[in-house]
Amino acid sequence: MFLVVENVRRKQLQWLAYIREVKGWNDAELARRTGRNAATFSKFENDQANEAQLSPKTVTLIEQASGIPAYQSEKIVKPRGLAEVESAPYEAEQLTAIDGAVKALKADRNAIDPWVLHSRCLEAAGYMPGDILMVDLNARPTPGDVVCAQVYDRTGRPETIFRLYEDPFLVAATLDKGLMKPHLIDNDRVVVRGVVIASFRERRAA
Repeated sequence: MFLVVENVRRKQLQWLAYIREVKGWNDAELARRTGRNAATFSKFENDQANEAQLSPKTVTLIEQASGIPAYQSEKIVKPRGLAEVESAPYEAEQLTAIDGAVKALKADRNAIDPWVLHSRCLEAAGYMPGDILMVDLNARPTPGDVVCAQVYDRTGRPETIFRLYEDPFLVAATLDKGLMKPHLIDNDRVVVRGVVIASFRERRAA
């Protein structure tokens, strides 16, 4: 029994460490985004008996807030031929030429989240794969805004997407038929997380 507890705890610790690395969150930010008390995470990580575990509810809240599946502690490389996810959290080491601009806009504003767009879902609106989209998690959308949303599948796993906000739907701006299906905002399966307030594009050599 102790071995099972130890294995689960170890996986949870590795998962939290990975989330901190990818998202740059401390205990306070993790608590704010999940609605939990910061002491919950501090006590869990510093448990001297090495037995404490995160509850299933807390694990679900962390998944929803971070977009990182439970106990994933390394980057997942998808085999060729499989569709890529539509977006991913911005990582500074990938596009160092514009990292300064991203950091300047984000500054100390914890509610600003940078994401990298991977699909052509907004190409007709001027956004292309590789663009960095700055999302204000506190902004309320108005018709025509580009928004960040999470769509949950039947197992409760979230995927982060970017679409035009046309209440009560999220719609793509593309000719790609695979992306044209609108999403009905029901605040259950489809939840708007924030509004895009700026974007950056890496300058490529001619």
